[in-house]
Amino acid sequence: MADSNFDLSENNGGALVVTISIFLPLSWLAVGLRMFTKIFLVKKIQWDDWLMVSGQAVFSVSCIFILLGVTSGLGRHNEAITNDDDEVAALKWQALATATYILDMMLIKLSIGVFLLRIAVTPVYTWIIRTSLFIIFVWSMVLFFWNMFQCNPVEKQWDFRILDGQCVSVDQIVAAAYAISVMTILSDWLYALLPIPMLWNVKMTTQTKTTVIAILGLGVFASVATLIRLAYLADLELTDDILFAGTDAMVWTLIEPGVALIAASLATIRPLLRAMRVPGFETRATSNSYGLSMGQSHKSRNKSQLQSSTLGNATNDVALKDMSGSSGAERTGRRVLEEDERGLRPNDGLGGQINDSKSEVYVVQGHRTTSSWDEQPHSPISPGQGASFDVRHGV
Repeated sequence: MADSNFDLSENNGGALVVTISIFLPLSWLAVGLRMFTKIFLVKKIQWDDWLMVSGQAVFSVSCIFILLGVTSGLGRHNEAITNDDDEVAALKWQALATATYILDMMLIKLSIGVFLLRIAVTPVYTWIIRTSLFIIFVWSMVLFFWNMFQCNPVEKQWDFRILDGQCVSVDQIVAAAYAISVMTILSDWLYALLPIPMLWNVKMTTQTKTTVIAILGLGVFASVATLIRLAYLADLELTDDILFAGTDAMVWTLIEPGVALIAASLATIRPLLRAMRVPGFETRATSNSYGLSMGQSHKSRNKSQLQSSTLGNATNDVALKDMSGSSGAERTGRRVLEEDERGLRPNDGLGGQINDSKSEVYVVQGHRTTSSWDEQPHSPISPGQGASFDVRHGV
C-alpha cells in the first residue's frame, strides 16, 4: 500500500488545467496561422501541413482526456477518492491521455521531418531524413500498441476491480516511458541541428537562413521539456498513488507537444509575416533597387533594338502587332511582375543579388507603327529559373 502520511486534500489538477489553458489556445493559434498562410497566401497545402493539423487534433483530444480526468480526480491522491467509479474513470482518462501523447509526438515529428525532406538539397540529407522518419514511425507505433494492450483484458489497465487477467510489470511501463523519451530527444536534436548544414551553402538570404534555423531550434526547448519529464518518470512506479504522483510528468507531457506544435508552425508563416510587413520580414531596399535596375536593363536593350530597326526589317523586331484597335491603356508598354502565391519573384540571380521582395519589371516590346507602343506579354519565369531557394520551397 502507498504511504498515507500525506495531506489528502492536496490536488495537482490545477497545474494540468493551467498548462492546457496556455498551450492549447497558443498551439491552435500557431497551427491556424500556418494553415491560413498555406491556404490564402501559398495556396498549396502539403503533407507536412496535414500531419501537423492531425497532431494538433490529437493534442486537443489528449487535453480533453486530461480535463475529464481532472473532473474525476486526476491530480488528487488515490486514497482521497472515495468513489471507486470516479477513481477508475480518472485512471482511464490518464491512460488514454498517455496513449494519445505517443501518437501526437509521432505526428509532430513526421510533420517536421517531411518539411525538412522537402527542402533537402543533397541525397545524403534526404537519406538521413527518410531513415529517421521510418524509425520514428515504427518506434512510435510499437510503443503505442504495447501501451494500449499492456493488460489483458485492456480495461484492467485502469479498472482495479477486475481481478482476472494480467498486466505487464511496473518496471516495463517505466522502461517504455524512457524509450519514447529517448526517441523524442534524439529526433528533436536531429531536426533542430540538421537544417544548419543543410542550409549553410543554399541560395537563401541570410535573414531567411537565420529565421528557419532559429525557429526550428525551438525544438531544442521541446527536448528540454522531455528531459525534465524524464526526471519525473520514476514517480510512475508509485502505482498506488499514480493519480497524484504522475501529475508532474503529465504536465510536461502537455508542454512538450505544445511547444513542438507552436515552433514547427511558426517556421512556415514567413509569407504571412512578409505580407504584414513585420520588421525583419518586409521588403528590402536592395530588392527594390534590383527591380529598378532590371527594368532599366530591359529599357536600354529594347531602346537599342528600336533604334536599329526600320520599317524594312520589321520582321526582325521583337514583335509586331496591329495597333489600329489598341487603346491607350493597352499601349502602356509596362508589365509588372509580382510575387506569386508561393512568393516566387522574377530572376534574382542578376549581379549576384538575391531578391526577397516584389520587383517591378518594365518591358517595352513591339515595333513603332504609330505614336504609341504595343504591350507584349512577358514570358513567365518558371520556379526553377532564378528563384531563390526559400521562395521556391515556400519557406
